[in-house]
Amino acid sequence: MKIMKHISVLSLICGIGLFLSSCNWEQDVAPVPTFNGVANMTIAELLEYHTIGSTNSFDSIPAGTIISGIVVSSDEHGNCYKFINIEDGTAGIQIKIDNSTLYHKYPVGQRVFVKCDGLVLGDYYKLPQLGMWENGSMQGIPSSKTSKYIFCDGTPINMEEDFTPLVLNSIPRADNVPATYYNRLVKLENATFVEGGAATYCEPNTSTSHDIKMSDGTTITMRTSNYADFINEMLPVGTGTIYGILTRYNNYVQIVIRDLDDVQGFVVPQQTQTIFSVNYNTAFEDGWIHGSNWSILSNSSFTGFFYNGSSSSNGSWLISPAINLSEVTDPTLTFTHRAPQGFNSQKMMCFYTPAYTGDVNTSLWIPLNLSAAEGENAFVNEHVMLPEGAQTANFRIAFKAMGENVQWAINNITITGLAK
Repeated sequence: MKIMKHISVLSLICGIGLFLSSCNWEQDVAPVPTFNGVANMTIAELLEYHTIGSTNSFDSIPAGTIISGIVVSSDEHGNCYKFINIEDGTAGIQIKIDNSTLYHKYPVGQRVFVKCDGLVLGDYYKLPQLGMWENGSMQGIPSSKTSKYIFCDGTPINMEEDFTPLVLNSIPRADNVPATYYNRLVKLENATFVEGGAATYCEPNTSTSHDIKMSDGTTITMRTSNYADFINEMLPVGTGTIYGILTRYNNYVQIVIRDLDDVQGFVVPQQTQTIFSVNYNTAFEDGWIHGSNWSILSNSSFTGFFYNGSSSSNGSWLISPAINLSEVTDPTLTFTHRAPQGFNSQKMMCFYTPAYTGDVNTSLWIPLNLSAAEGENAFVNEHVMLPEGAQTANFRIAFKAMGENVQWAINNITITGLAK
């Protein structure tokens, strides 16, 4: 009996050893899916078989048609429901599938081939769709039958490195957007949420629309499902980039984001501040400077016009009080001026100093280029970007007139900047 027990234990140990040696754990992984065939029609060519918005509910597809594309949609975060979007570089198409969890089987970046025999082509409120026709309406492919129509091929590509979305900087009317643009991954550049900072992505109990404004003033609607897991997040403020699936609902162009990673780079715009402002009706009231610490040097006066009554080689100066620009960026000087006898850059000059010494002769004066070649008989608006060296706490501007009886009218002097 003891001998038999020893033999049984030995046999068991040997059996376990043979089992372990027959398993290569590092190679025991799922095989890479492959499709034994090729696409024989582009998605753009497929779309030609259906007239968008036609009275026919659907159109048949030629027998033997196979299309291929990269999956660009995802239902992982609840904003896409029972469909995948694929595109092949010529166009995109939405494939209806009767399954609410598709991102595991068809992840973003996965190439798929679609055998279209048994499927039909139609549209949902003018958005092209591929699906099945049953009981008088377009239906999704049953989950149990997807393996008959949709085939994964290879591993998902790196979308950031190997895929280029369609870039949009303007949104035309829906009828002017090519049908080949819909159902594709798009990139909206320089986009702004109209309700940024004032609304969440979606209301709790209903799908919600929010307008996105493009840099050229055109708008697109972002449509968000109340089943998305980010509905309570606030719409960002500022300007940034938005990725998403371009869709259509009748005459409205829409975008559907897949998750919050599709909303990128939003920067809150800096607010322009008025740092300094003076006009004739305040500081230059009654023809004289009042209460603003402006300095008039040499034989000159300011009575609505800036007169130079001296032929001094140093000219006549109108110097501002100290202006603190140390807390702003991109300071800009604007003012209006007029020279009845014609503007002359040799006689009428504008300067700034980053550090006024109190003496016009010892201060460093840096000239500013004025754009007005002629200001005769009409006020001309000047818009001068001040250089970086101007951003000091003791900044001053000065207007200088040279020669006798030079008349120079100056008004509405303003300096603005962005808060640091």
